[in-house]
Amino acid sequence: MANFNFDNVTLSAKEVAELSKVIFEVAFTNPELQKMHSIEEGIDMKTQILLLSAMGMQGLPAEGCEAQDSDAGIVATQKYWENNKVEVRIPYCNTDLPALLKAFGQKSNKYDVEASDEVKMLASRLLEAIDETVLRLVWFGDKDAENIVSGGTITNTVNKNYFKSVDGLWKQIFAGVTAGDIKRATIAANTGATYSAQELSTGEALTVMRKVYNQSDSRLKNHPDAQFIVTQSMYDNFLDKLEDAGLNAVGQLAINDGVMTYRGRKIVVSDFMDRIITSSLNNGTKYNYPNRVVFSTPDNLRVGTLDSGEFKELSIWYDKTDRKVYTENIFSLDAKVLEGYLISVGY
Repeated sequence: MANFNFDNVTLSAKEVAELSKVIFEVAFTNPELQKMHSIEEGIDMKTQILLLSAMGMQGLPAEGCEAQDSDAGIVATQKYWENNKVEVRIPYCNTDLPALLKAFGQKSNKYDVEASDEVKMLASRLLEAIDETVLRLVWFGDKDAENIVSGGTITNTVNKNYFKSVDGLWKQIFAGVTAGDIKRATIAANTGATYSAQELSTGEALTVMRKVYNQSDSRLKNHPDAQFIVTQSMYDNFLDKLEDAGLNAVGQLAINDGVMTYRGRKIVVSDFMDRIITSSLNNGTKYNYPNRVVFSTPDNLRVGTLDSGEFKELSIWYDKTDRKVYTENIFSLDAKVLEGYLISVGY
């Protein structure tokens, strides 16, 4: 795919002549990574995560002079951070833009346009795309990803390799539910055989969130950082129910500092999930679990990387041999659901 496609634009003597007057598609506003996840830095190789269980039962009868020993019963388990490398590289040649296009200023016969307006624009848009990339891989990454035609869930027209760098949180959640380690509430609408059949019924989001909360471990219910992460479809259905019933009529609801909560727990709207599901988990008739909710803590949904600052760094250079300016980013990334008892889901 080319960097620019101007097939639908008429280049005449009076088209847009300044970059500042070009109207770019507005980038989506994603929730900050730190709002959903604790970030573990310094992951430069495969690194052990050691998990220790709570102590076993204690308290035997004290009878006579012989003491009774108890076993601590602490069980150790392990997971591993993987140093997954992700790369993004955009090559740009001075001839990528039509000769008559004036929006990027005076054309030059020189190919070293490293500091040009068009390269600066590419870099700016690339940083926005990397933000979306990190979220896509953290949540939907799957090293075994396949297109639907090969038995997978990735839309046939989408390059499956855009999902293969990391085994993301949803893959781990699905495995945890299958193993019985993570509790799941089934969302009836997701079983629909068509797009329209997958739309949530009135009040369904509230019913699901209530079940996700009620089925969760008491340690999660009482955790100060517990929060709901929901798709936009779930949130919209939830708000519809509130408007129909009256804002204070459904459960323990409050708006604190502009943030909607349910039963005192913050709701994080993750519309990036909706975009990824509708664009890349779509078989042409229905979506793959379009309505989703996760109840957990940021510390239990961790993101691992060598340095989170890498997500916002770009290298830009001109290659005389290729006569191209390259914009590149390479970062490390992994994601982990740490404890099954500290997460409850609906999908």
